[in-house]
Order: sequence, then C-alpha cells, then structure tokens
Amino acid sequence: MGSPLDDFTAYTRARIGPEADPWLRRVPAFLREVTARWSLTLGEPFTGGAIGFTVAAERGADAEPVVLKLSYPDGWFADETRALGDVGGDGMVRLLDHDPDGAQLLERAVPGASLLDTCDESEGNELAAGVLHRVWRPDPGRYVTVAGEVTRWADSMPLRHVEQMSPFERPILDLAVETLRDLAATQGATMLLHGDLHHGNVLSAEREPWLAIDPKPLVGEREFDITALLRDRREEVLADPDPHARLQRRFDQLCELFDCDRRRLRDWSFAILVDYALWDFEANARTAGSDEIQMARLMRSLEL
Repeated sequence: MGSPLDDFTAYTRARIGPEADPWLRRVPAFLREVTARWSLTLGEPFTGGAIGFTVAAERGADAEPVVLKLSYPDGWFADETRALGDVGGDGMVRLLDHDPDGAQLLERAVPGASLLDTCDESEGNELAAGVLHRVWRPDPGRYVTVAGEVTRWADSMPLRHVEQMSPFERPILDLAVETLRDLAATQGATMLLHGDLHHGNVLSAEREPWLAIDPKPLVGEREFDITALLRDRREEVLADPDPHARLQRRFDQLCELFDCDRRRLRDWSFAILVDYALWDFEANARTAGSDEIQMARLMRSLEL
C-alpha cells in the first residue's frame, strides 16, 4: 500500500486503462487549482477508498469543515454528482460545488464516525435502514438502470471466469449469470438507489444524526440496494463459529426492517457476490475472491 493518492492513481489506471493517464498527470495541478478556487485549507487524506481521492479540508475564513473529492470524470462521477444534487442533503451529505473535470466539494459529516466503527450489527442495520428509506426517491429518468448494469455483468462473467483459470466451480458461475438475467428482467417498482450503502458509508453528523456518503446511483428495485447491508461485515461473518446462523439472523432482520421480497434479496446478494469475486480475482486479491465465494455459498443456504 502506498499513499492514498498513489493508491487512487493505481486503481484508476487499472480501472480505466491507459486513456486515464493524461488526466492522472494533471491531478497535482488540478488539486492546486480547485483548492485555490474554493478557498480551501487541506488536511489529511482519507484512507480506505480507491475510486476517489478524498481529503478533509476547511473552507474560507470561517473554516467550514468540508471534503474535497477527486474522481476520474467518467459516467460514474457524473451520476454520483447528479445524485448528490437530486437527493439534496436528505439523509446524505450535501454537494456544495463541483467541477465537471472530476472534483466535488462536499459537506463533511462531523464527527464522522461510521456505523461500522460505532455500532453493533443489529443497531447498525436499524440506523442504516432509516437512512436508506430517506435516500430512496422516484426515478428522475436520467440514470443507469440496474437491469442494464447487471446484464453487462452477466454477459462478461463466463469469459472472465475462464480468463482467471476458473477460480471457483463453474456451476456457481452459471447459476449467478442465470440469476442476474432473471432478476434484471422481473423487477418490481424501481427508484433511485444509493448503490453502496454499507455500514462504512453511513457517518455520524451534526446536521442529522447519520448521513450517507459515496453513492453509486442506479435505478432499480429496493432489494438490489439492501444487498449491501446483507453482504456487509464479511470478515465478521466468516470468522463466526456459526456463520450460517449469523447471516440468517441478519437476513431475517433486514427483511423485517424493509418488508422486502426475501427470495429476491437472497438471490441478488448471491449473484452480486459472485461478480465481485471475479473482480477480486482479476485484481489478484485471491483471498478476498475466495471469501466472496464463501459468502455466496452461505447466501444460497439462507432459509426463506
């Protein structure tokens, strides 16, 4: 692991490819430019992220606490920026300003401790459910759909599995592909989703008790969004003496909190884990990939 900026640069180059290099070479100058434009005093970068380079900062003479986030200006950046504006701070940090070339100026959640760091699993799920219900809203009609996104996953997965020398058994891969195609085609009511609301993406704040960060917006059914909570705290689940029982309790609690379709929540979670496992194997994170597959097997064993 290098510095947060080095990690962000390496991940962006791996995610986007060589076409990202001209933009990445501009990052130091771009960082200085937006820092001056928005009258920022930069603090320490946040660690643990790779899609964006985020820095704690203070703005202006009043030292307003903010966050500066740089991201490669692809479709995900544009959609995240748009979603922050559409949600307007209702259960989520506010977008204060942005530069379409890849910078966001965001409200900083203070004190900013996450549910992962401050709550046990059950309490964290209850609080996250309250936030997620507020973030969801009618489809504004200008976002990538879950159906389109996961269909692309399903199309790519068989070849990716072969290219990684079949790192897990083919029947699991085939079932995940079939499941994604079926779920994509049979969704219920759709809405604007957060896309990645796990316990680490809900922070304590002063304006509201808890605020979501880092949306990865898609338009789809609720069960797709709830999977982030069911798949969360993977290391804790796998280290539990009875991982099946622990995951079953989590599943039952989330189904009660959201009054959702149990089968669809289970099946989305299973199929997403298989796709994520492939990403891990492709990134040479083989232990993480194996853990994702172990979680996927546990998902299939849940009682409906």
